[in-house]
Amino acid sequence: MTNIPHHRILTVGTGAIGAYYTWRMQQAGNCTVTAVCRSNYEAVKANGIEIQTVAWGEGQHVFRPDHVVKTVPSETFDFIVVCMKALPSVYSIADIIAPAVEASPHAGIVLIQNGIGVEDPIKKCFPRNPILSSIAYIGVTQNTAGVVYHSGSVQRIVVGLFEPIEGVDAEAVLQTFGERCKLGGLETIVTDDIQNFRWQKLVWNGSMNPVCILSNLWTVSNVLADEKYYQMALTTKKEIAALAEALGHPMPPALVDMSMKTSARLADGYKASMVIDLEEGRPMEMEVILGNPIKIAEEHNLTHIIPTWYKLYSDLVKYLAERNTNGQKL
Repeated sequence: MTNIPHHRILTVGTGAIGAYYTWRMQQAGNCTVTAVCRSNYEAVKANGIEIQTVAWGEGQHVFRPDHVVKTVPSETFDFIVVCMKALPSVYSIADIIAPAVEASPHAGIVLIQNGIGVEDPIKKCFPRNPILSSIAYIGVTQNTAGVVYHSGSVQRIVVGLFEPIEGVDAEAVLQTFGERCKLGGLETIVTDDIQNFRWQKLVWNGSMNPVCILSNLWTVSNVLADEKYYQMALTTKKEIAALAEALGHPMPPALVDMSMKTSARLADGYKASMVIDLEEGRPMEMEVILGNPIKIAEEHNLTHIIPTWYKLYSDLVKYLAERNTNGQKL
């Protein structure tokens, strides 16, 4: 056990990502964890969450939150960890977490979410709470309620401060959270340029999601095996990286090549998140992964940099509208 200060942690969205990362934060010691669960509430309340992973040796690993609840409580916390998908057209994250934030004026709000612009609605509602913008690099799924499967050994989190707040030592909140993650065994990168990392991850999410859907090939391996769509994915990645550069976010020179190699290493049958959501009839992260960055490109008159991606977005919007009209299913 360590000498880390005691922290009260609330996790909102205790699915695969939320369960795994909060489990590791809990393993750092000296904390009280409250987990907000929805579909898996009964299973987690009764038995905790089984974590199937080889990253922490043989034997059974079980994440047992101190408290399991169905809704966000009006209680004081040090960290409010949001692991719900950013779906602003479906629900308001700010409204969901409001009871806890209003009772926790100094809490760090940790957003472990994909996409661009996820912080803005939170900042608007809670301008005095430090926002710790975070990106997860991990392969986890929860196909059965209360059981999380971790593929491989990667368990990385990149976290940075969204914006400084006058009169608030937000940097201390960031460093404290980063230290807990490190002590929990997560590969932790604390950065002063989190938006750069968001754009780096968008190179993969922003390209592979629409290409996998519009090609009707569905899996990453199928896309890469088809020369036409391989080239489309490659071109789209290059365009997103070029847009990021034009917006002042320098991308690593080898990023696109690394992204293609990462795609090739994925297991046969691996599906991008939007494909899975489409298959299961769930809302997709269209706005934060595609809509918001496309809008930024339009506002800066930079759409000429992203002709392939711009058309992919337009085609995907039309495709989904037609599916919705026709009541189609995969």
